[in-house]
Amino acid sequence: MQYKMAIKWLHRLLTTVLLIVVIGYAWVNFSPSNPIYPLKRTYQVNQNTWLYMTEQNSGGATVPIAYRYYLSSQLSGDDSDIARQLSAAIPLIVGYGTITDIQVDDKNLISVTYSGKVLSISDDATQVHFKIQPY
Repeated sequence: MQYKMAIKWLHRLLTTVLLIVVIGYAWVNFSPSNPIYPLKRTYQVNQNTWLYMTEQNSGGATVPIAYRYYLSSQLSGDDSDIARQLSAAIPLIVGYGTITDIQVDDKNLISVTYSGKVLSISDDATQVHFKIQPY
């Protein structure tokens, strides 16, 4: 009889430990679907268009800093509010370089000169003309 009770208690203890391990693993590895990167720069391109730059510095010492550039109307709030709003948007360009020049012509066509390695360019950039320069 004592043997069966010892097995029951051992089973309960093992179940509790495994539950704690699973919950701890899920809690440590939980990450939001839209990470919020800090806002680094804002630049007014014309009356209706603003360029926002955020910094993705999550790779540690071995991964270079990636910059995300967004084109949008003027966003309100402090830097953290703007960064939160941008986290739901699709960046115009993501890369390890910088935008060296940006201009808007009379037909609302945006010309962007970018210098550096490009990681991604938005598919929605139909009104944008890119000139990528090697770094």
